[in-house]
Amino acid sequence: MKLTPTLLLLAAALGAGEVKTDGAPITRVTVYADRAEVVRTFKGRLEAGEQTLVFDRLPGATRLDQLRVEGRGEFTLLDIRPETVQTKEIANAQVRALQDALKAQDLRQQALNQTEARLTFQKSALDKMLARLTTAGKESANPEMDPLKWAAFLDFQDKQLAEVDRQVLALQADREAVRAEVDRLNRELAALRGNERRSRLLAKVNLDVRQAGEVEVHLSYLVRGPSWSPSYDMRADTKAKTLDVTYRAEVRQATGEDWKGVSLRLSTAQPGLQGREPRMDPWFLTKAEPMVFAGGLTAGRQDANGRAREGQMFNEIRPMGNRFSTADANDFQTLSKQMKAMEQGRAQVQAGGTAATFVIERPSDILADNKPAQVTVMRESFPAYFRHTCVPKLSPFVFLKTKAVNKTDFTFLPGPTAVFLDGAFVAQANLDLVPSGQDFWTYLGVDQGVSVERKELARREESSGVFGKKTLRTVFDQVFKLKNGKATDIELVLWDQVPASNHEDIKVVFEEPRYEKDTDDLKLNESKFLEWRLPLKAGAKQDLPFRFAVERPEDIQVVGL
Repeated sequence: MKLTPTLLLLAAALGAGEVKTDGAPITRVTVYADRAEVVRTFKGRLEAGEQTLVFDRLPGATRLDQLRVEGRGEFTLLDIRPETVQTKEIANAQVRALQDALKAQDLRQQALNQTEARLTFQKSALDKMLARLTTAGKESANPEMDPLKWAAFLDFQDKQLAEVDRQVLALQADREAVRAEVDRLNRELAALRGNERRSRLLAKVNLDVRQAGEVEVHLSYLVRGPSWSPSYDMRADTKAKTLDVTYRAEVRQATGEDWKGVSLRLSTAQPGLQGREPRMDPWFLTKAEPMVFAGGLTAGRQDANGRAREGQMFNEIRPMGNRFSTADANDFQTLSKQMKAMEQGRAQVQAGGTAATFVIERPSDILADNKPAQVTVMRESFPAYFRHTCVPKLSPFVFLKTKAVNKTDFTFLPGPTAVFLDGAFVAQANLDLVPSGQDFWTYLGVDQGVSVERKELARREESSGVFGKKTLRTVFDQVFKLKNGKATDIELVLWDQVPASNHEDIKVVFEEPRYEKDTDDLKLNESKFLEWRLPLKAGAKQDLPFRFAVERPEDIQVVGL
């Protein structure tokens, strides 16, 4: 065959034995928290002898020092040579076409501005005409206008205003269309200019082919920038006593090359509430120590009103309730539907020493537009245990939560969670790390069907002792009024606290309920938080008394009461 000048130039450029792999597709991608390993696969016939496969146009963020090759066939890998080729590829015709289209949209925008000015003038003229005709007094244009003429004029004005309003609405739609088209054109122009390169990356894979035949060669390269993050959809069913968990991954990449139909893998390796009850802090009592000021004056630790200052922990905690609007719920329901449409099959888990890799079974498309692409890692239904909780000292609301056990092979990584209860959106939460086999709680927001009222009955000061030092007692007397307005039995967990004394002469005495040691129904932890576990029948009402006393010698002033 006689080589044409073009073919001679091509052969000289490629060199002897060089094979271009422009058609080699991306077949597998492993995404990490801040990068990805991309695999291109070449399949074809190679002749015997030294051959060089040229993998051209690698992404600009490729780590050229971390290229790797594997494959099948009668060949031996000699070496991998990364290169940077100096070029200049400018799509002048495409740039001009986009610039012309932007100019056309600018002219269209000017026409719309003129139309808007005309409509504004028309509406103003109609309003002025009506105002003039309805002005009382001598300056009225026609104070004795015939009623029929009035009716005809008002009908005319109404039709004209309606037509103006219709044109204004159409104008607004045209403006939105122009704005959207301008945005699209600008994005295309930016992408085109971003692809104007003065250099490009390639890798030359040198092989010693022992026998001519079909080969399969995989080039792996690391590219910085791609990422994935977990998100969850949790749906609790109080009738079925189940918690359905959908584990999704949100993948982003802007490498400059689309990943289409790839085998996607998500690695946990690092090469890098809403709707729940508030938490109490310990309540400490201690002896007041006098403070000495310049001049010899002393004072206790008091506020401006002469009262001993309380710890600040309770002032910083606010009742939460359900702080989600209907708009929030609608947004999440819409998002859930969009996610559902993009669901894929259950992933497989490949466990490593310190990390796991989730292999998505169905081929995935991840475009290089840095927009989130949703893939489903797992969907599972778990048996669930439901519990109501309340901290009436800090919040009047009763919260519902559910516990399940992660019986899958998947580790649930921390991530945002959309929580649904019996089909209705209730909260956006954040899931903590949940290893395989570990139980986890999901908070389901406020349950309006259960109420707990904390009533302060009395706070009394008492003293005892006739001879010697007197003992002072401050008695705190209160009651919790419980009501289960639901048609089902529940378990209510209620928390409150007694103060923790940091002084041996300051004692806290339980009066009701009597506490000696932890039971299934009543527990006291080191922070002096009390936990009641109370079964409540459907429709039941119950009063739970709570009374304790703080005792100390009369010469000790207590801070914190």
